Parts: sequence; C-alpha cells; structure tokens
Amino acid sequence: MTSVLEQRLTCNRIFRHLFFYHSQQFTGKVEISGFQNQKWCFYFMLGSLIWAYGGSHPLRRWRRQFYAATGQLPQMSRINQNGECWDCTELRRLSQNRHLSSEQIQNIIKGVLLEVLFDAVQAFELPIYEHYYFKEQTKVLTITELTGIGDGIQVKCQEDIHPDPYYRLPRSLLPTLKELQETTYQTWKQWVKAGLATCSPNEAPLLVNPQALKPIVSDKVYRNLSKALQGRTTLRDLAFKFKHNGNFLKSGCALAPYVLKGLVQFEKIQDIAVSKISKDSYSTITFLDSVTDSNLLLAIDSNADNHNLLSAIALEQGYEFQVFSDSLKAILELQDNQHFQPKFIFFNPDNSIIKETEFCKILKRLGISDQVPIVIYTNEEIQNKEVKEIFSLGANEVIDSKLFTYYHLSSLLVKYRNSQQEKVLDKQTIVQNTVS
Repeated sequence: MTSVLEQRLTCNRIFRHLFFYHSQQFTGKVEISGFQNQKWCFYFMLGSLIWAYGGSHPLRRWRRQFYAATGQLPQMSRINQNGECWDCTELRRLSQNRHLSSEQIQNIIKGVLLEVLFDAVQAFELPIYEHYYFKEQTKVLTITELTGIGDGIQVKCQEDIHPDPYYRLPRSLLPTLKELQETTYQTWKQWVKAGLATCSPNEAPLLVNPQALKPIVSDKVYRNLSKALQGRTTLRDLAFKFKHNGNFLKSGCALAPYVLKGLVQFEKIQDIAVSKISKDSYSTITFLDSVTDSNLLLAIDSNADNHNLLSAIALEQGYEFQVFSDSLKAILELQDNQHFQPKFIFFNPDNSIIKETEFCKILKRLGISDQVPIVIYTNEEIQNKEVKEIFSLGANEVIDSKLFTYYHLSSLLVKYRNSQQEKVLDKQTIVQNTVS
C-alpha cells in the first residue's frame, strides 16, 4: 500500500490526525468525536500513543484484554471506576503489585489500543457504508468517493493530560503508531471484504432463522451455533468461546455467510454491569484501632512496594491487613496487646534491627509461632545452617525475592488457611469423641 493511497483511504482519516500529534512530539490528550455524540480519547507521551479510551463497552474490553494476556478473569468488582481511564489506573495498580509480567502489560496495552482504534475507525466508516450507494461494497473506499457525504470528524486536544497521573508506561512496551495503523487497516479491510462493514464486533450475533440453517450445516455446527448465537454475547467475547484466541475477525468471517443470507443478525447489547466502588473502599490498610476481626494478616517490612503487594493479596482473600515498618514496635504490640492476634505473619529482616533468628526466638517465647504461620522473606542470602535454625524456631517458610510474587504468596495463604481449618476440625472431632 503506497503512502499516497494510505492518505486517501477513508479508514485512515483518524490516523492522519494521530500522526500529526505524533510528529509534534505531543504530550496530552487528543479527543476525536463525531457521529451520534461518540468520542474517543487518545493519550500521547512525547509523540508516542500510550493509551486510548472510548466506546460503549469499556468493562467488557478490560475483561477481554486481561483474560487474553493472563488466561484469568480479572476481579471486576474490585475495580475503581472513578476516573475516565480507570482501566489504565487498574493496570498501574496491578503492575505495582507485581500481578503482571512486562509481557502481559505489553499485550494489554496493545490489545486496548487496537480495540479502540478499530471501533473509532468503524464509527466513522459506518455512515459511509450505510449510504445506499455503498451498501453492497466489500472494499475499502477512498476520500474521492465521498462526495456529498462529508467527514464529520471533530478533534480537540489538551496538553499535559495523562491517562493516570502516577503511571509512566515504559516506551519499550508500546507498539508504534505505524504498527497500529497497519494492523487496524488490515483488520478493517478483511472485515469489509467479508461484508460486515455495518456489523459491529461489539454487538451480539443472534440466530434468527435456525430452521433455514439446519439443512446447510452439520449437526455439530448447528448445535454449537444454536447455543452460542443467542444475542447475549458480543462477537469479541464469542471469539474466546469459539477458541479463536480473541480473534473476532476470524469468528466474524466464519459467521459472515450466514449473516449475508439473513440467518444471523447482530444485536446491540449493554456493557457488563459492575457496581462502582468508592475510593474509601479501596483502602488496603486497616489501622489497628479499627480492626474488629481476628482475621488479620500482619506484615513487618519497611519496603512500600512489598506493602502494596501483600495488602492487595490480603484484601482479595478476605483478610484485614496491618503493616509495621519498625520490627521492634511490632514485637511490643504482639507482646502487650492481647487483642492483637494475627492469623499470618510476614517478616522481612532486610533493614530491620531485629534479624530473622532473633525474631523467631521472640515469637516462640511468646507462644505465637505454635499457632500462627510465619513467613520470612528476604533479598539477602541466608546460609543453610541459618535456615535450619529458623525452621527449628517455628518459622514455616523462608523465601527469597524470586518467590516473593503474587501467585506464590497467594498460594501460601491458601495452603496455611486450609491447614488451620483442618486443625479446627480435628479439635472439634476430639471434643465430640470425648463427649460421646
């Protein structure tokens, strides 16, 4: 595709604006709006496109891109939607808490950008292909063919506006604008070629004439399509159910023959419903005077990043969270406050005046290590002899920085919680046997 033709293709109208701000090394927000009061926001940092927001299904988009990158569904109920680019804020939070690898972050960023760009392109192309003259077109159009239809694109910009005030995405994780343009163009070209220009992948396919479909497909295909095409799931989401790895184009092309025959039609549906939560309910640190539950995870650590990770895990698994940066104050609280009874203790001896062996000796003397799982984690190397001594003094786990990850720490909580529950059941059985 030559640069001259690129400039004349209607599907590249938006990119002409984006490339302008790219060439100006712009930092800020570019808002593009047009038909039916739809708008899309594109965020630049020194000319690099770093984030995009807009469209009618932001929650579905976040859920899809998170699942595509991680293979897991995000916890939608815990998302703070107070802000235009809450999804970028959520990505920053997960990144800081070490929930995501660099590759996963990169995949989410690229996936979000491509979704928003395709939807924006289609929104401005849709009036063209709905026009009676182009209704049967299966090729991309040039601007010279738009006489009398008009452009309809409105652009405004705001300098020094960021999708999240605390997040700076590494430029190495960002796709180039040229790469995004080429992918969007190729996807749109194939979408139009399949005869789907007026169908949105954010709409839900509905099988409207099952009796006409049944004779022309196998029994297995008929059963699968009858079950999937009920007008409740968007094509983008169906692309995962069809095992197309989120490739809505592949799913759309597979359905296109039935759409063109009038057997399947696309229905508009709403975004998924998730209750908004207040900023206060997002606090992951509960101070001592407000703890009313013994279901407490205690962290003794001076590292703020470790606080964030442990507090997030504690919140997700239903624990209160208390952190002490000073190990001596923590020991005094454990010793003097009879109401302070944590269910788990995590201790980082780095930069602590009390080292791991002494810490375990104190907890053993207080009788705490007999009842509470203790996890020691450190960036420093511990000799095997010291590790054996730490275990003999009541510690349950000694881990290094490589294992101090979201998934490993979460598995430790599950492991010892199940162990504690089994101990309670054993005690109940003993009591029942004694009574009987």
